[in-house]
Amino acid sequence: MRSNKIKLVHSHGAKAALLARPAAVLAGVPVNIYTAHNSIINSNWPAWKNNLAAMVEYVLSWRTDSIITVSGALGQEISKHERISSSKIKVIPNGINYKAFDKVLDRKKIKFELGIPQERRVIGTVARLAPQKGLNILIQAAESLVEKFDPHFLIVGDGPLKKPLQEQVQNKALESHFTFTGALEDVSAAYCVMDIFVLPSLTEGLPLSLLEAMAFNIPVLASRVGGIPEVIEHEECGMLVNPGDCQDLAQSIAYMLNNPESARQYSAKARQKVIKKFCVTQTIKETIDLYFQLLQEKEEIPSKRYMLHNRI
Repeated sequence: MRSNKIKLVHSHGAKAALLARPAAVLAGVPVNIYTAHNSIINSNWPAWKNNLAAMVEYVLSWRTDSIITVSGALGQEISKHERISSSKIKVIPNGINYKAFDKVLDRKKIKFELGIPQERRVIGTVARLAPQKGLNILIQAAESLVEKFDPHFLIVGDGPLKKPLQEQVQNKALESHFTFTGALEDVSAAYCVMDIFVLPSLTEGLPLSLLEAMAFNIPVLASRVGGIPEVIEHEECGMLVNPGDCQDLAQSIAYMLNNPESARQYSAKARQKVIKKFCVTQTIKETIDLYFQLLQEKEEIPSKRYMLHNRI
């Protein structure tokens, strides 16, 4: 940072920001920005550990010029738990390149390659296999759904809970109804075979996989946590369920399976919402605008120069 005379450092995620922000201060970088993608509060931690994490974030915020949050709900949570002034928090929602999901793929071929019976409807998710994603709740809900609808569950992603989740499926004798793909370089093939996308998270910022599924025109169902309600209006462009409630999750999935026309209407509205409100171009423009605003405030650039953001 010193040798290259860096003017602005932007770190993403709490772990990266724990290193990058103090380094930027020591190097004399004029503008220090941090994007929070998720809450640092962990329900599995003891109170002292959560309090310590919140205190560290509070202290680091003193020398942070702006904290970007990917949803309004996350911004409110940070302001409350970490005692950070709302004037330092800037909400810039996640965005995606929805055009990247305008693909024509061979659904039958992909189902065959994944070992999914052609006649089965597919309930899928794309997520890091970690506690906050609530995938154990989905497996609990699957038990009653398999008996009534005979669907297939597609779990895309990797993480520390992969083996425990697979063991949970085995213990319930559901192996023939589940496919774990691990991490995929291109998730389009997985989205292509999904009839319903489910995200049973216990905590969230604003999940990209949800936006991707909406862009792919898949009916979506997700927990009522974090920034998710800012994306999904219940029974308008998808369905919301109570976090950690496997019965509510199972009943909502069953509703979508029983009412395919309603599900199709949800998915059509969801795709339009992504195009209008969650396009990556807007995310980039708002981020660059913030860069220039902060650099100008520190008198690092003249106010009428560097109009790069007009090209975005």
